[in-house]
Amino acid sequence: MNAELPRLLVVTSNSFNLVTGGGITLTNLFRGWPSDRLANLHEDRTSEDFSVCRNFYHLTEEEIRWRRPFSLLRRLYGCMKEEGEPRGELAESSAFASAGRGWLALIKKGMGEGVPKYAHLTDRLVTWVQDFRPTLLYAFLGSLEQMDLTRQLVRQFHIPLVIHMMDDWPAVLYRSGWLAPFVGPFVQRGLRQVLAQSAARLAICEPMCREYEARYGHSFLSFQNALDLERWLPFSKTDWKAGIPFVVRYVGSIVPDGQKNSLGNLARAVAQLAVEGIPIQMRIHAPRHESAYLCAYGLPSNVVWIDGPPDPDSVPALLANSDLLVLPYNFDRRSARYIRFSLPTKAPAYMMSGTPVLVYAPREAATAQYAACEGWGYVVSSPDESHLLAALRTLVNDESLRRQLGSRAKSVAQARHDASKVRAAFWKVLSAAAKDVPVAG
Repeated sequence: MNAELPRLLVVTSNSFNLVTGGGITLTNLFRGWPSDRLANLHEDRTSEDFSVCRNFYHLTEEEIRWRRPFSLLRRLYGCMKEEGEPRGELAESSAFASAGRGWLALIKKGMGEGVPKYAHLTDRLVTWVQDFRPTLLYAFLGSLEQMDLTRQLVRQFHIPLVIHMMDDWPAVLYRSGWLAPFVGPFVQRGLRQVLAQSAARLAICEPMCREYEARYGHSFLSFQNALDLERWLPFSKTDWKAGIPFVVRYVGSIVPDGQKNSLGNLARAVAQLAVEGIPIQMRIHAPRHESAYLCAYGLPSNVVWIDGPPDPDSVPALLANSDLLVLPYNFDRRSARYIRFSLPTKAPAYMMSGTPVLVYAPREAATAQYAACEGWGYVVSSPDESHLLAALRTLVNDESLRRQLGSRAKSVAQARHDASKVRAAFWKVLSAAAKDVPVAG
């Protein structure tokens, strides 16, 4: 089958990596794909992993540009980075730098989703794509500029397109702020055009497939992260006796519209149980710039540990050696809309570890529904602190419940997230899409 696989150009915001959810999903879905038939065009700052893909192109401000008149403002303030830091000669003035950051923050807040951007195919980028000679383009999308880039590449190189939706970003992107009445319809119209143009359309879970079929009038297939059983099962938990201390663990990114607030609630709840005399601690493994906000909560450092991302090779044992794993989602309206149909990359790994999982999320979230319907997670669907504390106390004290949840999670993961099965089906879809004639965009 490998001899028939297309030359695949992967266009994503993230790179193939072993740190972020998108990067891990890409790496797992394409592991074993011939590396000479795989190239990744991205704008990620995370270090690239070369175990699956070896051909990368990192997008710069030459390819991703601000739209007018905002581009004029950017040049005026010394080509400020998005973080609000001016560069060049103007950066020498600290007063100017401070004013520039303040103005940019105010503008971005008013616009809701930040400065609208567009893609520009530079000669360097075109040459790189030409040298690779792709026969299929596979894209995550997620932003205005990603849609623009994808459409331009399809037009320029006349290759079929496959779209894979990871979150319900169309439900929140440019739905508020000054530019929403103008840019919002443009985003929705562009997405519909890209979907109509696609040879195949994929989503992260079945609820998203059903919603998008009703919303956009096209059929979708469900594919999410998959795991190699031979790597994970040797470490999977077989003893559910509570450790002393009882270790609650979170591994992964912390996203403002995803789990930032709810993870903070969990950390505070664990700290409260420790005050009550329960021997418990929480370990949070996330990028430092994402977890820094937790330091402002004044949590005891001997109870809530803030660690960086773990070594990828250590993750199976790390998860299995925990007493409880947590999957939090925010409860505010915007976050709930954004993550409603998401299934996090970490979920199959959590399940395969055999460690019981606490899902702290709105009941409408696909992850909460999946956990409740299949019985692989203990679901708390209320933001009320008392409900969260009660759930933690129950899970600390009930070994039988922990065994039941962990065993069921492992069973579901083996049936639903076995990489040997998922990859075969996924690659078959991509191979079939590569043979289709693309629709002009």
